Amino acid sequence: MSANELVVTGIGVVSPRGCDPAALDLEGAVPADDAWFDVAAELGPRGYKYVPPSCRYLLAATRRAVADAGGSPAAVPEAERGMAVGTNSGIAALIDGMDATVTGPGAERLSPATAPYFSINTLAGRVAMDHGVKGWNLTLTSPRTAGLEALLAGARAVAAGRSTVLLAGSTEAALPDHHPAHAASEAGAVVLVLEPRGRAAAAPYGTCRTAVFSLPAAEPQLDEILIRLLKDAPAPDSALLVTDATDASPLGAVLADALRRFGVPADTVPPAAGTLLPMLHLARTLGRPGPPRLLATTSPDGACALTLARPRHLPDRT
Repeated sequence: MSANELVVTGIGVVSPRGCDPAALDLEGAVPADDAWFDVAAELGPRGYKYVPPSCRYLLAATRRAVADAGGSPAAVPEAERGMAVGTNSGIAALIDGMDATVTGPGAERLSPATAPYFSINTLAGRVAMDHGVKGWNLTLTSPRTAGLEALLAGARAVAAGRSTVLLAGSTEAALPDHHPAHAASEAGAVVLVLEPRGRAAAAPYGTCRTAVFSLPAAEPQLDEILIRLLKDAPAPDSALLVTDATDASPLGAVLADALRRFGVPADTVPPAAGTLLPMLHLARTLGRPGPPRLLATTSPDGACALTLARPRHLPDRT
């Protein structure tokens, strides 16, 4: 099966910017603390006291996505469920606190309730336990691009027959106060449910197709990459380029020039500290009727990820 046959049947968002995909306010900065998140309302009154914020967000977004998809993951065997998650700062504050404990009172004072979360994979692992995801589970941590990369990694796994239903998304939490990027911290999570077109019970929001590459190494092949990405799809009316003029390499300018050659105007926005912003834009694009849109993000070390989002407006999604 081709990865391009996957359709998005569920979207789950929890964010201080809003939880309705179609109504997300993505302008300006918002506080990245945990005060906006109602644990009891989203997850219940018990069992989450020691769960890190990023894991709570991921659990809540997954619940929302699965419910939005009509509970479809539960309709396939657990061994046919897969999950891919991107994050950069999901456990940064937790690790910072653990370091302070180890170098201060000593490792014996580490909390047994939170110690397992020293592994970044535990965030998605907790979700996998709650939703019976036993086919495969992958966490990506590439700076800025990992959320979009999760879509590609998951689609490839489905195409290879490793799972039938895919949960793919991103989760972030505030960086420690002393971290140089604290002011650009993100908080929240986005999760999409993707399924083969032929088995989707819920009306799909649309499709998304992703390409990942590295610049400047791939610059000579950039036009070819865009041709493959846009193949058999209506031309996007615009592109959102998540990049920063202060990046060490002028990746944004390279991508913008390539997009102009294809007649696609690009709006450039500064990145936040993690992987969440492109995924929030993807959720909003798919949650609204409209033409295809290209979402792109870059990291200072040269990693680039592009996702072509093709919303499908259906009456029962309004």
